[in-house]
Amino acid sequence: MHPYIFSIEIPWFNITLEPRYYGLFYAIAVLIGSRIVLSEIKRRRINLQEDEALNMTLLIFLAGLIGGRVYEVIFEWSNYYRFQPFWKTFAIWEGGLAIHGAIIGGIVSLLIYCRIKNISLAAMLDIGALCMIMGQAIGRWGNFTNGEAAGPLTDLWTGIVFPEGTAVDRYANGSPVHPTMIYESLGNFLILALLWKLRLRNFRPGMLGAVYLLTYSILRSLLTPLRMDNQYFIIADTKFLAAYTISIIMFAAGLIWIYINKLWYQDETLIKKHEF
Repeated sequence: MHPYIFSIEIPWFNITLEPRYYGLFYAIAVLIGSRIVLSEIKRRRINLQEDEALNMTLLIFLAGLIGGRVYEVIFEWSNYYRFQPFWKTFAIWEGGLAIHGAIIGGIVSLLIYCRIKNISLAAMLDIGALCMIMGQAIGRWGNFTNGEAAGPLTDLWTGIVFPEGTAVDRYANGSPVHPTMIYESLGNFLILALLWKLRLRNFRPGMLGAVYLLTYSILRSLLTPLRMDNQYFIIADTKFLAAYTISIIMFAAGLIWIYINKLWYQDETLIKKHEF
């Protein structure tokens, strides 16, 4: 377990190249996500050319990165970033991407893109849900190699000791902790398997996106007590766990989206296209 894939010193320029596993995992997620996008756009017969679909994938990914980083910096400004050099606010290779910010950034950018291209937002949210949960499942291993986003001390067999110098070891001091990021990765893969199976049931567009909001909200809420890096909203001197607050909003949005659009019915248009 180490954040760097390799380390090479370049004495002429007095710099050290240290590509991180964190970036590698995201690159893998983008590559797999692009294949999912192309496959689903073809299956659903959405009016997007291949190059447009690939460009969209990159744009949504970048929007998610920006959203995740902005969310993290805002919540951790008073605790960390205000005391760091300004360039640290952009140092995503060191970690510090809040998933809820990434979800918000991705959805907002997808909404804008669908408006510009005049394509179905609901259908694209379904495709985005598959890519998002897959990226989350793979990306959590970046948290593992960075030694961050873990849980409290534990005597269970699942406990892991993180190396000195990692964010986890600052409070664990060589003791085993819950590898919460691994728990979440496994849970995300289960959600991906569920969505992958549901995609062939021909529900009305938007169903996968709604199920993603419901299932991930539940998973994150269950794991929040096992996170040592939780963030808070402070309203009138009262602290509210941000993860719970946003999960409740996401869960409610998913339920309302299903009810308003009656997404449990089958999409007759898609069935006719397949029959044709």
